[in-house]
Amino acid sequence: MASVTLPRGISDAEATNQMTMPEAAKLLSREERFMATVAAMNTLLIEKQVYTQQEFDSIFIGWAKAQLSKPKKQRTGWHPKFLAFFGF
Repeated sequence: MASVTLPRGISDAEATNQMTMPEAAKLLSREERFMATVAAMNTLLIEKQVYTQQEFDSIFIGWAKAQLSKPKKQRTGWHPKFLAFFGF
């Protein structure tokens, strides 16, 4: 994961308050941007009561169980072409 060094004298809290969305996106790695997007979307959906935390957990666990029941080569994100793209 990428790390970012903040200018001297600026705390994490201050940086967050001063940061814009494009600046935040620019500072994060692709993986971190994806994770931040998923976290933000799920937080909003739960806060807006589109679904509950328990419903989210249930769907997540169901998806995980379905993936884990497959051989690794058939699981999402474990395809040889996908891994080769990332140099594995």
